[in-house]
Amino acid sequence: MIIIDSCSDLRADLVEELGVEVLRFPFAIDGSEYADDFGASLSHADFYAAMRSGVYPSTMQIPRQTFVDTFRRHAESGEPALYLAFSSALSGTYDIAWLARQEVLAEYPDAEIRLVDTKAASAAEGLLVYEAARRWREGSPLADVESWVTAERPRLNGWFIVDDLETLRRGGRLPGAVAAAGTLLDIKPLLHVSADGRLEMKRSIRGRHKSIRALADLFAERATDPGSQTIAVAHGDCVQDAERLCGLIAERAPAHEVLSLDVGPVIGTHTGPGMLAVVFWGNPQ
Repeated sequence: MIIIDSCSDLRADLVEELGVEVLRFPFAIDGSEYADDFGASLSHADFYAAMRSGVYPSTMQIPRQTFVDTFRRHAESGEPALYLAFSSALSGTYDIAWLARQEVLAEYPDAEIRLVDTKAASAAEGLLVYEAARRWREGSPLADVESWVTAERPRLNGWFIVDDLETLRRGGRLPGAVAAAGTLLDIKPLLHVSADGRLEMKRSIRGRHKSIRALADLFAERATDPGSQTIAVAHGDCVQDAERLCGLIAERAPAHEVLSLDVGPVIGTHTGPGMLAVVFWGNPQ
């Protein structure tokens, strides 16, 4: 069994199609706590509407006991398991899972419980999980899937823009003075997750339209054989911008398949409404 977490921001229909197991991050907003279930309990639209009204959500780790219970269940049944984890550079989730694995292996030393740090988040994690799970569904053993993820994750290119600099400032990703100046001048930071799983700001672009074009240009410049690959376009409640980005990509270098994804509440808490991302396979970063 492949186990993923909800920070992959896959759609519920894709999760069902792939047959993977999902561990859900908790989050809280406006005094209520939810499990990140891809918009089933609280729609993405309602979540971002609350943020736009000034409500600031908070996120939490998946509890260690959840990992222990999950791994123990697979160990007891004798079913091999592979957990593809949210980037360890952005969250302590991988470390918690590793400790839980050690605890279960002490009870069941012959259990096959594998962990991989995807070094990715949101749609980048989702695309990596999607391709890995497809290989598993086609019959690849979990050991081969683990090797494939480790070998291919450096080729994963995830680029995104945000519309709300204040959200980045609150999350400690942007200095206050930079956020204030950027908002005044309509500056949009272009960011990506580096090869070691860290968030990096690459450059600043003035204006939303130019920043969307920059995402399409990056795909055209960096994607390897775009016509044969599946890519992901994800958005934080800005459907029209996502459609525009897909159109610009189609003009420059059409991809074989585009996964349209919603940025969920755990990632959205830190990127805010208007986040827009493209993820594709290219040369190692």
